[in-house]
Amino acid sequence: MAEKFYENENFDNLKMEYERIESYEFYNCTFKNCSFEECILAYCSLIECKFINCKIVSLKVEFSQIKYTEFEKCNLIGVNWYDLSPTGGIADPITKFKDCILKYNSFMHINFRKFNFSLNSIQDSGFDECNLMESSFNNCCLEATQFSKCDMRKADFREATGYQISITTNKLADAKFSFPEAIKLLSELGIKLSY
Repeated sequence: MAEKFYENENFDNLKMEYERIESYEFYNCTFKNCSFEECILAYCSLIECKFINCKIVSLKVEFSQIKYTEFEKCNLIGVNWYDLSPTGGIADPITKFKDCILKYNSFMHINFRKFNFSLNSIQDSGFDECNLMESSFNNCCLEATQFSKCDMRKADFREATGYQISITTNKLADAKFSFPEAIKLLSELGIKLSY
């Protein structure tokens, strides 16, 4: 990757470990079967890019951003998405997760209004102060994933499992949940239920 600007390029089978990726711009590029482990993304911009069947592990970010990015069949481990948010927070950093496994991810101050998380596995992760209005988490495995101070009005959590949602710190009006998983929402109130 000698050039600094790439547009409409395809990258296949890239394997990078402990590398510093600095001052690159990618526009409308596709990454397939690539692996980025313990890399540093510095002063980079990725706009309208797609990642398909990729693995991103413990990405460190320095003054970089993504806009309108799609992920399909990816393993995303230890990513702090706030650090990748576009300057000014106007554009959406992510437009799609499809059939992805996300573990130890952090989402803070991100607009996911009407976003479709359905059928993804999001484990041991956190959503803090995000706009999740009208989003769908239908059929998601959300094992040990916490939601705090989020706007989750009209969100759909039917058939989702494992979530940890505070009913006192999140806005939940008109959100949809399935029984019996929804019973966990009452746990922080100290309510005891019997069958």
